[in-house]
Amino acid sequence: MNQNDKVVYEYQSFDPVTDAFFFKTGSHEQVIFHGRNYIIKKRLSSAELASLKAQPNFVRAALNLFVNVNRITNIDGNTLHFRDEFAYPRTITVSRRTLEQIKRRMQRTPDNPSPKQTI
Repeated sequence: MNQNDKVVYEYQSFDPVTDAFFFKTGSHEQVIFHGRNYIIKKRLSSAELASLKAQPNFVRAALNLFVNVNRITNIDGNTLHFRDEFAYPRTITVSRRTLEQIKRRMQRTPDNPSPKQTI
């Protein structure tokens, strides 16, 4: 399997609920998923988007930004860090109010390994 085949396979087997670090919603029902080392743009129907937003591991971090609490590896002040063994680091800065919502959601999500918190 060459590099192009790996990319195609990863794109086809992409599961936003488990693979995406965070996603942004855009106009015309376009959703941009940010993950390990990729950005995937997809069009979702209104029902699919509503279902995705209703997932317990996604928290609204901004007007059009939803973060996957299961993929947060570190919290530094108001900055969320996302990383896995293959990914280059991605960070998002959120408000204190949003950070508290994320922390509460992280405590209630059983799949989430507790991230490191630094002040």
